Amino acid sequence: MKKKSPHDMSTDELMREINKLNSLLQDKLRIEHDTEEREYQSLLERMIGRRIQITLEGNALYGQEAVITGPHGDSKKPMYWWFLLSSGEKIYKARTSFKLLPLESSSETK
Repeated sequence: MKKKSPHDMSTDELMREINKLNSLLQDKLRIEHDTEEREYQSLLERMIGRRIQITLEGNALYGQEAVITGPHGDSKKPMYWWFLLSSGEKIYKARTSFKLLPLESSSETK
């Protein structure tokens, strides 16, 4: 059966079609949001607590190590991160201003 053109539909038929599409759209948006939230939580788990080295040449903190404490701002794809320096000072830098240091294996920390 060929689908009717919207111009050939009654008001009730058109409303049913709109409601069906709206429901599909809401489901799709919910799935996308849930996926984005899972990816964000995974990123936080990977980044928070990681040791970094500041690589921004010309910066007074160049070469210093710090620990990531969380994202700076509300973005789900953070470009800036908060760090805790060994001095106890908390600062933030762009993702391009540091490099992640290798993870310490559990055998090294024992």
